Amino acid sequence: MESFTEIVKTWGRADMAKDLGVTEERVRNWERLDSIPDDFFRRLLDKAPKRNIRISPDLLIDLAARN
Repeated sequence: MESFTEIVKTWGRADMAKDLGVTEERVRNWERLDSIPDDFFRRLLDKAPKRNIRISPDLLIDLAARN
């Protein structure tokens, strides 16, 4: 994955919103801004394997550092 936008697109807005307990509009904004708040990283890492999405703590930290 090269961006937070790519993570959202791979995950799917509706599924990500459901998995993280936020609105789809909020996920859409993350996608648009290519940014996901770091307080969601733990939940992303917990839920990603259930969606067969490969992300790591290092990836999230690296992407956050670019913004």
